[in-house]
Amino acid sequence: MVIVNKTDKPAILTESDQILNDLKTELATLKSRMNVIEEEQEQNRSVMERLSFQEDLANEMIINHQNEILINRENYQIIANSMHDLKSPVSEVVSNLSGIIAEIDDEKTQNTLKECMNTASNVLESFGDVEDFCLIASSGFSAAQRVVNSREFFRDLISGLQSSCGTDQNTFRLLVDKHVPEKVVLHCDTLKSCFKNLIQEIQHSIKSKQTTIFLSSEKKEQKYGIEIEDLSIKIEADNTSSFLWSDSWLDSINNNKVVLLNSGFNLLKTRDLIRKTGGYLKVLNKEDRVSGFEIQIPLSY
Repeated sequence: MVIVNKTDKPAILTESDQILNDLKTELATLKSRMNVIEEEQEQNRSVMERLSFQEDLANEMIINHQNEILINRENYQIIANSMHDLKSPVSEVVSNLSGIIAEIDDEKTQNTLKECMNTASNVLESFGDVEDFCLIASSGFSAAQRVVNSREFFRDLISGLQSSCGTDQNTFRLLVDKHVPEKVVLHCDTLKSCFKNLIQEIQHSIKSKQTTIFLSSEKKEQKYGIEIEDLSIKIEADNTSSFLWSDSWLDSINNNKVVLLNSGFNLLKTRDLIRKTGGYLKVLNKEDRVSGFEIQIPLSY
């Protein structure tokens, strides 16, 4: 017997079949892509919600910070007003003591009253310093900046200090590093005031015969495409003081207020002014004793 094996005929793919297969593949790809897009949208939605929360939180923190600044200014203004009111009776005491001393012939009594008058005068001066400090702290900082020639500005500043604060036995020397930019933007009036305060502090508490002012610049890493550069102003005496300075300004002023000018309010006022310019004030030490000060001022913004 002869058995005939039948075989299936191969399927013939027509052009329409190929198109259908391609469309099915493309549809599957689109579905997969849509799932990915939906996942990305969900992730983006979550990110946007977090960003929105962070933005709301940041805005709330800014508002709270602004309120704190306002409250602190009001507090300082209240203290300044209180100091101003306290100055009047103390001033009357000084005036009355002066009149009494002029009418008394007894020298011993006069000396005693003079000591009382000096004490009252020191209290009056301290009240004035507190009032000035609080008025500065309570006001917004709006000092204008100017573009100046760095070397000319500091030469004129030193020359003025020599005329007002210097003598033949008390001189000033200016040194300028070659890398200091010729043109700089400074809060000129504020810097002059701070400079004078620090010179007076050195003359009072360090008793320097020669004070050296050294200018230098320090470039730091770039931020947002801007090269950060600071101006360093070192004001250093030719000798050292008799007191120490720690990292804590509070402890240092409390420990040294007897030797500091105006019980330390001169330094506090100066530090506050420099901070308002974006800079900071550093106390320099040599052989564990205060030898001067350094002002760091940003030049890049």
